Amino acid sequence: MARAQTVENQTSGDMETVGEQQLRELISDAIPDEAGLTPLSGFKLDLSANPGFHKAFFSARCDCGTSALLSVEVAQDKTVLQVRQALPSLVDRLQGQARTFRGMSCDLHTRMRMGPALDRGD
Repeated sequence: MARAQTVENQTSGDMETVGEQQLRELISDAIPDEAGLTPLSGFKLDLSANPGFHKAFFSARCDCGTSALLSVEVAQDKTVLQVRQALPSLVDRLQGQARTFRGMSCDLHTRMRMGPALDRGD
C-alpha cells in the first residue's frame, strides 16, 4: 500500500489540488492486488447530493457474474498530500463496500441485476 509522504519529502505537486484521474490513480495504486477491485474511468455520474467532489469509481465482481459499482468521493479542494494521507481510510472504505457486496448471496445479486421483474410473482 502507498505510504503518506512526510513533510520533509513533499514535492511541489503535493500541494496542488487533486484531479479526478489523479485521485483514481492514487487510490488504485494503494489498493492491494488481492482486493479484486478494478478502477473504472470515464464515468460522469453525479449521483451525489454533494457538489464539489471528485468521484473515483471501481468495480467488484462476484462469481455469479454480477458486478458492483463502488465509489469514493473527495472534495475538489483537497491537495495531493491530503489525499495521500487519507489513502488508508479511502482504501478501507472501498474494501468495506466490496466485502458487503461479496457477502450478499448470489440470489440477491441476481435480484439486484434483474430488478423488479423477479418480484412480481406472476
